[in-house]
Amino acid sequence: MILSTLVRSLEIDPASHPRGQPHISSASGLTIVGDWFYIVADDEHHLVALRSADVEAGALRMLPLLDAPLPTDPAERKRHKRDLEALFHVPGDEGRAPMLIAWGSGSRAQRDFAYVVGLAASGSVEGAVRAVSLARLHEVLRRHVGELNIEAGLVQGDDLCLFSRANRSAPVNGCFRLDLGLAIDFLLADEGAAEVPPVRFAELDLGRIGEVPIGITDATPLKDGGWLLSAVAENTSNAYDDGRCAGAVLVACEPSGKVAWTGQLDGGFKVEGIAFDEQGRLWLTTDADDPGVPSGLRRLRWPPPGYPAQAR
Repeated sequence: MILSTLVRSLEIDPASHPRGQPHISSASGLTIVGDWFYIVADDEHHLVALRSADVEAGALRMLPLLDAPLPTDPAERKRHKRDLEALFHVPGDEGRAPMLIAWGSGSRAQRDFAYVVGLAASGSVEGAVRAVSLARLHEVLRRHVGELNIEAGLVQGDDLCLFSRANRSAPVNGCFRLDLGLAIDFLLADEGAAEVPPVRFAELDLGRIGEVPIGITDATPLKDGGWLLSAVAENTSNAYDDGRCAGAVLVACEPSGKVAWTGQLDGGFKVEGIAFDEQGRLWLTTDADDPGVPSGLRRLRWPPPGYPAQAR
């Protein structure tokens, strides 16, 4: 078992929360850019920001991605939310400023959206947020999987990789690869003005815990060009309903996508976000699927005991 340490609960000043809640309860994606930790919550329409220097006790900032308020009733909230599950960093280059992208799961029509957030060189948010319809792209992705549920994304060289999560009815995860330049052109163009980029698809079977398939919840790049995935065995038969979490794992994959190592996390936490900091430590966010329970920010030393030398 891999042990992690709870650094803090994601508590927040209720006055700065849109519903007066004293915590973030659905931390579904994590990325670290420069001096900033960024968290996206799947039942909010906000980005949560935290300075890395104040990560243990600093104040959380909620930055709105869209103005539409969400209902307070949990069932209505679930029906109307964008379900922002993936959050990833796109580095800048000579022709492109760095950006964050918060990506909706696509498990319902109102979840076919992404939000593009411009970043300064330091990693701080800079400029307006851009809302993007993903309906045309998600329609292409749905042709490859039984049920679309985008949970993670990352940049690997010249590719954008998106990951769809398994469940009991669709027990294999999917990895979609898109040319990064074409994908960014699609996201930044006026709606309908850019062609949907070609998609390469591969299945990723991560096995099971008991009878429950292990489904991807987040992804982050490894130094060798591969990926590290977080994944959980959540006992649900679709991409909409929550289920009991039977366990969580970390999975290292080679650049080709081949699984190189799997390690089970201790504690029974539903890990939804992972990211490395500049010191090489791995950070994790958890989601209890209960609005009354704060999400946690956890940390572990990387690589963990038992991680094979050839996979480092």
